[in-house]
Amino acid sequence: MILEEVIDEIEGFLKEVLTLFDLKNPQISYDVTESPLPEFGDYSTNISFQLAKVLHKSPLSIAEEIVRRKLELCSKWTNRHYIENARYEKPGFINFVLNRQVFLGHFLQNDNIKDITSTSRFFNQNNKDTIILEHTSVNPNKALHVGHLRNAIIGDCLYRIFKKTGYKVKVLNYVDDSGLQVADIIVGFKHAGIPTEESKSNQTEYFKFDQYCGNEVYVKVNELYKNRPDLLEKRTKIMKELENPNSETSIFTKSIVNKVLIEQLKTTWNFKIHYDLLNFESQIVQSSLWYQLFEILKEKEIIKYEVEGKNNGCWIYRSATEGDKILIRSDSTLTYFAKDIPFAVWKLGFLKNPFLFSFFATQWDSTELYSTTLQEEINANVEENRNDRNNFTIDFDKISRVITIIDSRQERLQNLIIEILIKLGIPASKYEYLGYEPVILSKNTIAMLGIETENNRAAHMSGRKGIFVEADLALKSLEQKAMLETRKRNPEIREDEMRNISKEIAISAIRYYFIKYDFGKMITFDFNDSLSLDGDTAPYIQYAYARGKKIEEKLREMNHQRSYKELLPDKSTIESTGAEMALIKHLCRYTMELNHSSQNANPKIMAKYLYQLATLFNNFYESSPILSESNINLAHSRTIIMKKCLIVFEECMEIIGISPLRRM
Repeated sequence: MILEEVIDEIEGFLKEVLTLFDLKNPQISYDVTESPLPEFGDYSTNISFQLAKVLHKSPLSIAEEIVRRKLELCSKWTNRHYIENARYEKPGFINFVLNRQVFLGHFLQNDNIKDITSTSRFFNQNNKDTIILEHTSVNPNKALHVGHLRNAIIGDCLYRIFKKTGYKVKVLNYVDDSGLQVADIIVGFKHAGIPTEESKSNQTEYFKFDQYCGNEVYVKVNELYKNRPDLLEKRTKIMKELENPNSETSIFTKSIVNKVLIEQLKTTWNFKIHYDLLNFESQIVQSSLWYQLFEILKEKEIIKYEVEGKNNGCWIYRSATEGDKILIRSDSTLTYFAKDIPFAVWKLGFLKNPFLFSFFATQWDSTELYSTTLQEEINANVEENRNDRNNFTIDFDKISRVITIIDSRQERLQNLIIEILIKLGIPASKYEYLGYEPVILSKNTIAMLGIETENNRAAHMSGRKGIFVEADLALKSLEQKAMLETRKRNPEIREDEMRNISKEIAISAIRYYFIKYDFGKMITFDFNDSLSLDGDTAPYIQYAYARGKKIEEKLREMNHQRSYKELLPDKSTIESTGAEMALIKHLCRYTMELNHSSQNANPKIMAKYLYQLATLFNNFYESSPILSESNINLAHSRTIIMKKCLIVFEECMEIIGISPLRRM
């Protein structure tokens, strides 16, 4: 793209600058950025400040010397093309001014309008590296709430970014089917007299099995524990029985977990979230994976068996910075941390893969979802797991990066895992976790839902306490809100079209809402404010896009479109307003921002870029008319700008998961 060529030209200039000061291979790190104000020029560098540290001169005197000798530099600068001038400003920045005619001429050239999104400069489209990306990973005992959505949407946007930048990506959803929370609902069904859904014929409050398990069974069992210590003993027994895949408890638990899991997946699929593989925690213990690793941990003396003190009879890991952590309890049951370690090791390809992969379901995007399966299960279900559906593979030799999306409250455990990986000889650089702050409920939302909290204040969500907003409810509520607004703006619209538009607005609004914040920022979810249809929201972006598509359709109707070779016969007549130049320069940044987002595993970068794009396009729309412009050459150049803008809109909206609507 043009901006990369501009940066190359500036950096060529700066290499000549370094020769002025007899600096052949200096360790100089400098930036080339867009100037904050147009009057300073188009692009700026801080190289004078970096040189000042080496030359022991003031940045201003260095900048002045560089610009004063500009003519000498330019005589050596054989690739000078886009840059018309260079000048300095206090306290030492060097600013570059574009040759507008050359820059605009290249931007508006007619060869291939889609070149604006070409990523060949940054990304090797034949890249063989694989990124393992784990997200969502909600305990299969409840419905997803809006806090879980933040995790899933961050992960899904990263999947789209990595795919767009040429990586092979495998998205994992870790199913904790042998933990305490699953054991709780099994206690409820098997020992507390709580009926399964099949016998719950008179209750109509819950429409999904995951809602019933989380809202009814899980909450009720945790209340019963207060006065029924025998149920806690039953839970401990269940935890042990789950380590045997052939036990009656394991078989019953698997049937319950699968029913909950299917409902959870229906929720995530409604939000257009993609997975490749389901990993079941129970299989880590039931396979050889845990036992292989356990022997290695003992052999390398990474873990220790305690014979006294509060951890007597436990296997523990001792960290100099994070303290002690139990892996195996004194009753021989594994902690969930113990199961996390072999899973992390497996993702990195450190141990031989003990799993087969079996077809699980067809997803919303028509892709196939697979699950890890033990050999015994395959043998028991030969007809059900035919080889013609087992098309999933992971090349463990090609894994370059493993990323886990996780609540920041799990930071200590993730740090412990990284410590253990290092002691196992695994490069820590290959494993990373992205911690995000949790979502809390606002005071207004708590009151609206009739939830009681201390002093009716905002509160962290808790399934055990019944303090949460389900993802399904959030989507339904916003869809109803969008429907009212759509009907108001389009009274003539058909009912089916209105419902489809409203659904896409709601999905897009929620996805964008959970991606536009920094990971380190805690989000306060509020039904009335957080998912507004105005301001920095997906509907604002969708509306800007729809405005452009409306112009495009009118141009088609008016037959104003010509072949691109006819559009700009005389480049010397090209004009540009401030709004047009601002939009063009922003469009030219697309591939650089995508590269930045991919390298830093940060989808917020693309959300911010997309919002700025919508704002700049709206300014262009208001100040640079196309349909009413009498100067045909000017109208044509603005048409090209608009078309390229719509292409970038569509690319970015696909990454975030925002539907490109033609009408709002």
